[in-house]
Amino acid sequence: MSSTIAEAPHGITDTALSRLARTGALTIASLGPAGTSSEQASRYLAGHLLSHGHESARVRLCGRYEEAGDLLSSGKADLAVVANAYAHIDRFYMNPQFRLAAVFVKDTPFYGIARAARTPDAAPEPVAGPPGKTPVRIATHPAPRFLVEELLPDSYEVSELMLVDSTSAAAAAVASGEVPLALTTAPAARLHNLDFVSPTRPIRMVWSAFTRADLLTGPAATIGRPVGRGW
Repeated sequence: MSSTIAEAPHGITDTALSRLARTGALTIASLGPAGTSSEQASRYLAGHLLSHGHESARVRLCGRYEEAGDLLSSGKADLAVVANAYAHIDRFYMNPQFRLAAVFVKDTPFYGIARAARTPDAAPEPVAGPPGKTPVRIATHPAPRFLVEELLPDSYEVSELMLVDSTSAAAAAVASGEVPLALTTAPAARLHNLDFVSPTRPIRMVWSAFTRADLLTGPAATIGRPVGRGW
């Protein structure tokens, strides 16, 4: 039931990572809880740092990207990893405390529509809808919500999209019985004992890693102005 795309290119564009001290522990903050695409991207970055001589790198998951930014601002984190699909990523780019440390492409885990595995035949809540369709409430994070229309089986009709803070929170909403279906990732589905009822596929995502200006050592890279008539 899964579809595949060509493997994402490897490598990280280092705009300031090499200017972070390699001694001591680095904390990477991002969107949680466990099972999110952001967690996977953060662990990928942690592995890159360890392979390039850093002593230690750990991932700290937050309820929202804003909380990751707060940890970075307050000195409780050294990096924050944010998906470029996040609607308010401009808050990170424009924050005068922050500096863009790295950019990389990494596919998300597989996404799909999932239901509780322990009650596979449970009927969704009754809501008036077209004949032949089962109306359902579906939990989803706002960023990938347009995948619902693509992946939802024809036997279902969306009665309401319940927007939550992460794909893992969407899976948790199904596990708790709050909604019958969720758009979520394969790791979150496994964590919450859900089964996919739809095809699954990854999302090719660009990720930005931010750090604080005061953590950087050495000269900053020079950014040249493009030749031409203005920007």
